[in-house]
Amino acid sequence: MKAMAIPLIPEKVDAWKAWVHELLGPQRKEFDDFNERFLLTAHRVWVTEGPQGPMVIAILEGPGTDLFLNDLAISQHPFDTWFRERISEYHGIDFSQPGSAPSSELLVDWHARELVDVSA
Repeated sequence: MKAMAIPLIPEKVDAWKAWVHELLGPQRKEFDDFNERFLLTAHRVWVTEGPQGPMVIAILEGPGTDLFLNDLAISQHPFDTWFRERISEYHGIDFSQPGSAPSSELLVDWHARELVDVSA
């Protein structure tokens, strides 16, 4: 799993939301293929307001998460190039350069224990 908190350019929030709707609508097949090619099994995204302005919180799961940003940076696949250009535009970060995205470090990974019925 990989979690990222990435600033969003305030003037681009509405355009970013429209782009997300495009990913889940007209571009859905390409977005599904994109996630499968990058070996992602889950791709969750939130937008929130932080003290410094709007932020995107992204959670990625699957065997490709550790290499996702570097693989995206160097991919020449047309959809990947389009995707990379859009996130660069909305976040103001050049995602075509490996290592350009903000890094994150997992510090807590707590899960509820399974409840076992011992009365039987």
